[in-house]
Amino acid sequence: MGGQGGGMHAMKVASERRFRNYRNDMVLDVRQTKIALKGIRQLTRIGLEDELDLEGTIDKIAKNAGEIELIWQRSRKNNARVLLLMDTGGSMDPYAALCSQLFTAAHSSNHFRDFQYYYFHNCVYHQLYKNMERRETIDTEKVLHNLEGDYKLIIVGDAMMGPWELTEKNGAISYFDMNDTPGVTWLKRLGNHFTHGIWLNPYTDERHWHNTSSISMIGKIFPMYPLTVDGLNRAVKKLTVKR
Repeated sequence: MGGQGGGMHAMKVASERRFRNYRNDMVLDVRQTKIALKGIRQLTRIGLEDELDLEGTIDKIAKNAGEIELIWQRSRKNNARVLLLMDTGGSMDPYAALCSQLFTAAHSSNHFRDFQYYYFHNCVYHQLYKNMERRETIDTEKVLHNLEGDYKLIIVGDAMMGPWELTEKNGAISYFDMNDTPGVTWLKRLGNHFTHGIWLNPYTDERHWHNTSSISMIGKIFPMYPLTVDGLNRAVKKLTVKR
């Protein structure tokens, strides 16, 4: 009787269909990130006219009363170019593994025509770093000069810093980042130069973002999304919307 009772109970629970939808706020792995980044692809007709325009050719033959004339067009190629800027060190240390997955997926992706990446600490100032050790630098102004505005800008950081690091002259916490131009000005320059830009935050609990003044200030410059499956999908849609 005990076994029968247990069976009946199990059938009753099953009949209630207590199921939940799969979560879309889970943190990413490399494969998921690659799939999401694939959405940045931008197929446009560029280069030489080396692809047969089948519909155009048929239409031309019909107009020429059957006389064959081939019509050629430029082939579709992926024209998506990406600039990835990543915060490193300090409060970003707990998110190192998550950010490494994002970088691995982006670096190994074949969905971009060009992929550039640099590092910064807390906020972007007059110079960016070519490696995480922050020893080799490049002027931020040079990056803006060298890269056209159609690069998709992705900035990754927890945006956790003192508000003075954004608003004050020489407010950077790092001695090597000391400069006359406030960080918020450099962020606005990036936002004005690139037509599409977003901020990915590995501190994924959006409910508490408004409690941090630096997150609120940066969120007014760049649309900010959590570094989760859902967040990255929303960010990619923002990067590909026409302006």
